[in-house]
Amino acid sequence: MYTHILVPVDTSPESMNAASHAIRLADAVGASVHALYVTRPPVDTDGDGDGERSQSRSERAFADVVERAEERGVDVETTIVVGEPAESIADFANTCRADLIVMGTHGREGVDRLVNGSVAERVGRLASVPVTTIRLRDGEQSVRSALEAQRIAREKLAHTGHDDAVIESPSRQRSAWVVRAADDRGEYNVHIDSASGQVKLVQVG
Repeated sequence: MYTHILVPVDTSPESMNAASHAIRLADAVGASVHALYVTRPPVDTDGDGDGERSQSRSERAFADVVERAEERGVDVETTIVVGEPAESIADFANTCRADLIVMGTHGREGVDRLVNGSVAERVGRLASVPVTTIRLRDGEQSVRSALEAQRIAREKLAHTGHDDAVIESPSRQRSAWVVRAADDRGEYNVHIDSASGQVKLVQVG
């Protein structure tokens, strides 16, 4: 089966959805994950504004992937490369000896911000390993049910040392699920982005 999964990332919901898929697959088959952020060469070599913004985006993307991987006990590595997106992804898959590439389409930043779904199509033509594309369609939610939101909240609470917390039924907001929980140390809200699956734990009492 798969042993090393490469997932190109940015900070879009599509990318985070693909990263979640890659991590779930890695957890199921005992594989590791390598998150790759591709940034284009700077157009203006006299300033570093583009470089700083790219670094900030990559740090946010990596933080999300690493947190999700750690929650499932999946080994994860991160790398930033400078170059054209499709070629860089295909080349890096060989460099890191990946046996599968999982990537989102129609992202709005990073690897997909200029050419959208055509990046995934080109990677499919250039790569020497299988490519799985995950698309988040308009209006689609990656976290579709209250049961799934409850499961994600329970995993987040356990990962942060609140294994014994009692959780309530999830509340559906416009773009997120909110799960209230409490233990002998306080009360918490677990916020789950319904598109990307990103999870934040906030202590409220």
